[in-house]
Amino acid sequence: MFIKTNPQLRQGSAAFPSFMKEVLGLNGGERLDVHLGLWKRNICVLYHDRIKEEVVEFSPDLLRGLSISEHIDFEWMRKRDGFHLGPVLGIVRGTSLENIRPGVLKIMRRWVVDYTALKGLVIVFPRNEVHAGAEVVTGYGFAGGEGFHAGTYPFPSAVFSRPSAGGERTYRLLDVLTSGRVFNRKGAGKWGFYCALRQDPATEKLVPHTEKYSTDTRLVELLDHYSIVYWKRKYGAKGYGMIQMKKEENSYVVTRVLKGEQKKDIFSNTEQFKAYMSGIPDRNRGLIQQGVPYASEGKQVDFRAYVQKDPDSTWKVRGFVGRVARTGSVITNLRYTEKVMNGSDALQQIYKLGRKERKRLEKRVEAACLLAAERLDEAVGHFGDIALDFIINGDKEIYFLEVNANYGHTSLVRIGDAALKHSIYRSPLAYAKSLAGFSNENQPLL
Repeated sequence: MFIKTNPQLRQGSAAFPSFMKEVLGLNGGERLDVHLGLWKRNICVLYHDRIKEEVVEFSPDLLRGLSISEHIDFEWMRKRDGFHLGPVLGIVRGTSLENIRPGVLKIMRRWVVDYTALKGLVIVFPRNEVHAGAEVVTGYGFAGGEGFHAGTYPFPSAVFSRPSAGGERTYRLLDVLTSGRVFNRKGAGKWGFYCALRQDPATEKLVPHTEKYSTDTRLVELLDHYSIVYWKRKYGAKGYGMIQMKKEENSYVVTRVLKGEQKKDIFSNTEQFKAYMSGIPDRNRGLIQQGVPYASEGKQVDFRAYVQKDPDSTWKVRGFVGRVARTGSVITNLRYTEKVMNGSDALQQIYKLGRKERKRLEKRVEAACLLAAERLDEAVGHFGDIALDFIINGDKEIYFLEVNANYGHTSLVRIGDAALKHSIYRSPLAYAKSLAGFSNENQPLL
């Protein structure tokens, strides 16, 4: 249904095509609440035979100050609390409008790849445009066509967040404004993810032992027990700052991941090793994690699974990829990756599995990912789009390393699976649309 303005209508009124009288259940002149996202106005209902079936006309005062194009095709619902046009969906990105540059909007286009099925309005807006009691928001709206346009729009009724550091107060406010229809509002962090899975018997064996860094003596004890451990930041990306520590027969081998390089040092005794570690800034703020690496031909291997919610709120594994690091690298982040492969191909080529054994392992991976996603929802917050990084060791045991709620898509491009990429791009806003209460068909009175 298209919204058009009609200057001949009296103030505060909206005119519908005549057939809508039966749908609305109101006579001309009666009052009705009209909802557009969180924007709401109580209007006087009018009917006219001349109005096309797919059009509603508003008096100009109702939409004053809003950037609503007459070319937007909205779906509609008649509910007990009024008449709803939508969906109006949001993507919260960055702290201010200055952060949303043309390059950012170009990236945002990937989530509206299936706009013809979404319909309505998609708005990219920053955190500082979120205010208590808001009905409108300033940002960049997409309604098909050439791209996003700056303007003031109805505040979205469901929001997909691309989480960034800070902003907890804003995310709480968003949660209140949308009645809980904001997802991926924050990342879990490595510690939050570990605790969520460790505290549930169904998932406790899916994570390697992890604890907060306490003392150098405790670190040595963990190395004695596991032989390989990692120091990691509680939050962080791209592996920067991570330290791999290996205890060998007569030495400690320490590899630090710095920006642009991986620096290796070897220490011949415990005191030298402890003295070195004592000089690591902020080491007491990090985590120590049991090492469960798996190498193929001397190259580290891990996997990333893309797990998203369908419109019916059930988690689905869209697919997964295998990543093979360069020789000598202790991490598989893309900067240090030699090869990215379709997950099934990786299982076959790296683990030398036959078809039946590979299929069984794929089902185990899928089941483990669904358990992890469900547990994350229960223990941490509302999610709808995550990437799970995991390792499969030589005994085919699955260990999750971390969860990413603001992940990149470069691996999807590198494997060349267009169908998987399209599915992952379209799913977040398809889920948001369902949270907003809209489907692909007009809904009856609820």
